[in-house]
Amino acid sequence: MRKLVSAVLLCLAAQAAGALQIAAVNPPQVKGAAAAEFSFGPFAVTGIGWEGGAVVLPATENKGRKYTDIKLLSKGLYGRLETCFRNGCSPVKTAVRPKARIEAVKPLKSPVRVANAEISIDGELLVTAGVMVSKKEEGAFWVAFPPALVFTDGAFKSAVESAVIAAWTRKGKN
Repeated sequence: MRKLVSAVLLCLAAQAAGALQIAAVNPPQVKGAAAAEFSFGPFAVTGIGWEGGAVVLPATENKGRKYTDIKLLSKGLYGRLETCFRNGCSPVKTAVRPKARIEAVKPLKSPVRVANAEISIDGELLVTAGVMVSKKEEGAFWVAFPPALVFTDGAFKSAVESAVIAAWTRKGKN
């Protein structure tokens, strides 16, 4: 029984270590604010709102349509954001670098935006980015991230872009 309890505690500690951590908040006094920018280390999400007692993520509008390009995948991250809006929060100064994983690449029928790539960050945040055809270089692609997603670490952004393009080229060969 003691080994079972130890194994469960070890699993819970591993899950907590992989949790997306809030590294900074703008405005610093987020308690009671209508919206804020939350930094998670190498990237930030702008325009996260607090409306009617709920956390509301930003949406992208294009040609009269709304797209939810950034979604929460875990109750844990929702709870951390909610706590910040309700009680204020103290960001983690030594936030662990998050891990990005390509969950899916979905082809589109557009000649410019050829696919949507779903990127999971630490299993808590899902970002939908566009795989775009380059007008400058034949056969090349680039990645269009939602406007609310701001990268503060160029190396992290480059790694995510490379993973998305590699996933798209693998999918195109199948």
